[in-house]
Amino acid sequence: MTSRPKRRQSGSAAVEMALVTPVLLILLAGIIDFSRAFYEEVALSAAVAAAAEYALLNASNVSSAGAATLAATLSGIVANSNGSAWAGATVVVNDGATSAVNGGSSASSGTAANADSCWCPSGSPGSVTWGEAAACGTNCEEGTLAGKFVAIDGTRAFTAIFGDYGLIGSRTLHQGTIVQTQ
Repeated sequence: MTSRPKRRQSGSAAVEMALVTPVLLILLAGIIDFSRAFYEEVALSAAVAAAAEYALLNASNVSSAGAATLAATLSGIVANSNGSAWAGATVVVNDGATSAVNGGSSASSGTAANADSCWCPSGSPGSVTWGEAAACGTNCEEGTLAGKFVAIDGTRAFTAIFGDYGLIGSRTLHQGTIVQTQ
């Protein structure tokens, strides 16, 4: 008689485990997705910060002569910081030279001569409005001073384990900054 209740208990434990296991696996996948997204967001932020620091250390290159090279270098820092073509990047040096990297392909554009002027940019990285050139050191509408700026925008595609059906969906991560070099 004692062996019969044990069999019933072990059978019910197996059924309970079969019912709970899918829920636990989905919860585990959500935790893994959240951790991966957080890690990649921090890594992208570090790449943009490294490019911003490089821009500050090389502020003398924010000129018509060095703007194109500086923009290409900064976009390369963001795009390749964690491996070749790891992220996308768009860098605008003082409303002039622009370098964009997407999928490992680099494209340059912009007017390098604009890098010699001072500006009062507004907006956020990725959607900066430069306005009109201003005298260096004059007051801008936002309360800042007109100067030379570098806008850095980094992007990274994140693919979730369950695509758009999980706790965190697949999306593009963004990090950016605007650095005043003068």
